[in-house]
Amino acid sequence: PSSCIFLHNLLIRASATSPSPRIAFAAFSSILRSGDAPDRFTFPSLLKSASRLASFPRTGAQVHAQAVRRGFLIDVFVVNALLAMYAAFRDTASMREVFDSCAGVTDVVSWNTVLGGYVKCGDIRNAQMVFEEMPQRNGVSWSAMVGAYAGSGELDVAREMFDEMPAIGRNIVTWNSMITGFARHGLLPLARKMFDEMPVRNLVSWNTMIRGYAVNGEMDGARKLFDVMPEKDVVSWTCMISGYAQAGRYAETLELFREMQSESSARPNEVTMVSVLSACAHLTALEEGRWAHTYIDKHKMVLDNEFNLGAALIDMYAKCGKTDMAVKIFYSLDQKNVSAWNALITGLAVNGDVQDCIGVFEQMKRSGEKPNDITFVGVLTACAHSGLVDEGRRCFQSMSSTCRVQPEAKHYGCMVDMLGRAGLLEEAEELIRTMSMAPDVMVLGALLGACRMHKRFDVAERVQSEIIGLNTRQAGCHVLISDVYAAAGKWGEALDARRVLQKCTIRKLPGSSSSMR
Repeated sequence: PSSCIFLHNLLIRASATSPSPRIAFAAFSSILRSGDAPDRFTFPSLLKSASRLASFPRTGAQVHAQAVRRGFLIDVFVVNALLAMYAAFRDTASMREVFDSCAGVTDVVSWNTVLGGYVKCGDIRNAQMVFEEMPQRNGVSWSAMVGAYAGSGELDVAREMFDEMPAIGRNIVTWNSMITGFARHGLLPLARKMFDEMPVRNLVSWNTMIRGYAVNGEMDGARKLFDVMPEKDVVSWTCMISGYAQAGRYAETLELFREMQSESSARPNEVTMVSVLSACAHLTALEEGRWAHTYIDKHKMVLDNEFNLGAALIDMYAKCGKTDMAVKIFYSLDQKNVSAWNALITGLAVNGDVQDCIGVFEQMKRSGEKPNDITFVGVLTACAHSGLVDEGRRCFQSMSSTCRVQPEAKHYGCMVDMLGRAGLLEEAEELIRTMSMAPDVMVLGALLGACRMHKRFDVAERVQSEIIGLNTRQAGCHVLISDVYAAAGKWGEALDARRVLQKCTIRKLPGSSSSMR
């Protein structure tokens, strides 16, 4: 090849793994304008660049056409790059068409690429057919199938294939796939058994097992493993920090984050900081939250991407009572997704800024962002706490009629609370009767609390029987039932309700008599 082609190929190859894959196409155009012809080294890297532009499949199709026109589909490296591109696009029809038309050129990499393409699209049936037809299998082939079955929850088949694998084919990826599958479906003893049996473990193995414990709420097991792992990266720390936050162990979340800062060289990422902010929000730890905000700014973390860091900041400031900061951050976001809108609407609602809450809700609808179930909980809560019954009714009716959001039990609970506070107990009862699902303890508890507030013992009698029929173990409900009977002077029934607490070994927290209000 000429030196011009050689240099252009180098540029195309470099851009295929660079942050700017489009450079490859500029270099390719330059080759064509120069009068030189691309060679067999040009197309694999060019196709790799195209595969990174999944939102522009037309570009990949044009490169494919060039490769066909110039006769390069007799080169296995070009064919494999083309298969990988269509697999990246999730275009299994085009992938299979190329594979079948180039049957005389393919190798084990080609077969594995097609197999992996089907697995990526969740098409296990076709993946299994390719696996069975393969003239030669290697560890990649077996690992792909084991991972596919484990990922889809067909763990018996995955384990059977794992046991059938030639010992030489069992690599660390296969072991990790099995551990992930067992852990994802809550089978922690089996996941741990495989982890302990692994001949060699890498960092991914440790992180996979820790994540398995964390997502299943087994934080003590996760911590024991975390403390003895030979090395830790940002994933290890984030799994633990996020796990503590999701388990509601917020003090430990912040404690471990401080430990990460002082003992590790791993730098927290957006996922880490979302969990830290969640802990600050629930603990109303404003100073720690401000420190986290400063850290985010210092490291130029993006607030409005898929990690919802901006929404987490809004939520933290709102829960700490700093709605002015929550509003400021919200309006600083370039992209405001539904999570950011919900964080502000809910934050304003819980702080009693009702008119601002409703104003932001109206602004959200005008912006084109569709409200979801969480949005309506925030707005209905605001209406309930401020006595805006008409506004609450309109909002509730608009859920299904305008916004195509089907009311859930939590929305009915907000409405019953709102109507109950306003003394409209008959309307609240009628609303419960029209529910498309059976009322839960929170819905009935809201009505019972209103009965006590307004001394409507006639309604309370009916509601109490329904709550008792649910056989709930929530202490607040039984305390509230007891309080209603006591307020009506029915001391025997009040005592019976208290006995239920003892009989069911339900623990009542001190001062919880009004917990259902």
